[in-house]
Amino acid sequence: MNDVLSNILRFIIMVMVQVLLVNNLQVFSMCYPMIYIYFLLILPPSIPRVAELLIAFACGLVMDIFCDSLGLHTAVCTLIGFVRPQIITAMVTDYERVNLSIGIQSLGMATFVKYVTLITILHHVTFFMLESFSLAHWHWLLLRIVVSSIVTIAFILAIEMVRNRIR
Repeated sequence: MNDVLSNILRFIIMVMVQVLLVNNLQVFSMCYPMIYIYFLLILPPSIPRVAELLIAFACGLVMDIFCDSLGLHTAVCTLIGFVRPQIITAMVTDYERVNLSIGIQSLGMATFVKYVTLITILHHVTFFMLESFSLAHWHWLLLRIVVSSIVTIAFILAIEMVRNRIR
C-alpha cells in the first residue's frame, strides 16, 4: 500500500510541476518540455499490464484536462504504457534485477539514459506528429521534436539525480 501512495503522490507532484511551472517555459513555441512522462518511466516493471495501460491513460487524460490538448497526451501516454514493457525487456538483460524500481541505481547510468532517451523521443515524435497532423513544415516539426526532447531528457535526468541524492 505504501508503494501505491508514493506513486499517487509522485503523480500529483509531477502534474503540478508540469502544469504550474514547465508549461510556462515554452520558448518561441519551439521548446515544450514534458517532464510528466518521468512518472510513467519509473513505474515498477512488475505492475500488471492492464494497470499500466490504465495508469498511462489516466496520466494522459489528466494532462489533457489541464493543458486543453484534446486527447493528445492521452493517446501518447497510452502508447508509452503499451511499449514500455517491451523496451525494458529489450534493454535490460537481467529483468529480475529491476523488478522493484527503475532508476539510475537499478539500471546503471548508461542504460537509464538510453531508456529515457528512447521513450522520450518516441513520446515527442508521436505527440508533435499528432499535434501538427501534417508534414508540410517538417523542418519546424523536427526542430521542435529535437529541442523539446533534449530539454525533457535533461530535466528528467536532473530529477533522477536529485531523487537519488534524497534516498
